[in-house]
Formats: sequence, structure tokens, C-alpha cells
Amino acid sequence: MHLRWLAVLAAGLALFVAVLAVLLDTGNPLYVPSLLLIGAVVAGQLEFETVRELGALPTLLIGLIEESAKLAVPAVMLAVTLTRLRPRAMDGLVLGVAVGSGFAALETMGYAFVALLRAGGHLEPVTILLLLRAVTSPGGHAAWTGLVCAALFAIWGASRGWLAWLRFLLVFVGVVVLHAAWDSTAGGSGHLIVGGLSFALLMVVTWRLHRAARTNGPER
Repeated sequence: MHLRWLAVLAAGLALFVAVLAVLLDTGNPLYVPSLLLIGAVVAGQLEFETVRELGALPTLLIGLIEESAKLAVPAVMLAVTLTRLRPRAMDGLVLGVAVGSGFAALETMGYAFVALLRAGGHLEPVTILLLLRAVTSPGGHAAWTGLVCAALFAIWGASRGWLAWLRFLLVFVGVVVLHAAWDSTAGGSGHLIVGGLSFALLMVVTWRLHRAARTNGPER
């Protein structure tokens, strides 16, 4: 019973690798949604097992699981295009924001459905939830995945590869911490603070990449 999560992880990884192999072999983007679905199912099961087994630790581990899962599609896109195009940090940022926004939209649908059930069909709590999610989402998954993907795409072509890898790892750890801080708050002001900080970091990185592209050519 305690090793059920391992079976889910093994099966999920096997399916993911199989679909990824077909995607890389055919170059058909129609397989990308399949990767998203597999990643969502595996991540959801692992998060459930983490909460049930570890109790006080799940917020940090859930952040780690979700941020890792969201990197799957950008990593695949990077692998597919690496031989034909030179990846840029700005490309990674845009792709990461898109992936994070899609993840947030699906997550919001789930939260809204649960809120509707708990409210007995009344729409007021659902409307409030959707408004709060709309305000805070740009500083949530969209910002986190955008920051990580920008650091990931900046690795290729960097003059000092080890430094680029170190920067990517530091950004990833920072994003996991922000995600955990978000999950550990009860909402409201806590989400506004974490979301505001995350969005501010995203804007700073976007401005720096845009400035570098205009003055020194594409950012690496």
C-alpha cells in the first residue's frame, strides 16, 4: 500500500517516455496534449500520496512536484527544436508563461467546481473565487514557469555553461519556495503578497531580457 505511489510514478514515466519518443520521432505536435494529460494525472496522484503520508511537509513537496511536471512540455519543445533553432531565454519565458497559464486555468476549473459543490449550487462563492484567481494567477503559475523556463532556455549558447546551469537550479529552487509559500497561505493577502513578488520578478526578468535583446542582440 505504501509503495503505490512508486507504481504510479513508474507507469506514468513509462507512458511519458513512450509518448515522448513518438513525438520526437514524428515531430507531430498533436502528441503534446497527451504529455500534458499524463503529467497532470501522475502529479495529482503523487501530490495526494504526499499529503496523506507526510502530513506537515507536503507544501514544499507539492511545489516541487508541480513545478517539475510543468517543465515537461517546455523541455520537450526545447529538445524538438534544439537541432533546428537556437533557443533564447525570451523564448523560454514566453513558452513558460503560456504553459503556466494553461496549468492555472485547469486548476481554477477544479477549484471552482469544488466551490460550487460545497456551496450547494450557489454561484456567489464561485464568482468570488474566480475573481481572486483572475487577479492573482499572473503572479502564480504563469510567473513561476516563465522564470524557470527562461533560465532553462538560457543554458544553451551560454558562454559559461556551468554558471547557466547553476542559475537555472537556483531559479528552480526559488520558484519551488514561492510555490510552497503560496500553498501555505490561506489565500487573500497571503496570495497577493506572494503573487505580487512573483509577478514583480517576472517583470524584472522580462525587462532585462528585452533590454539585452535591443542593445546586445538576443539574450543567451
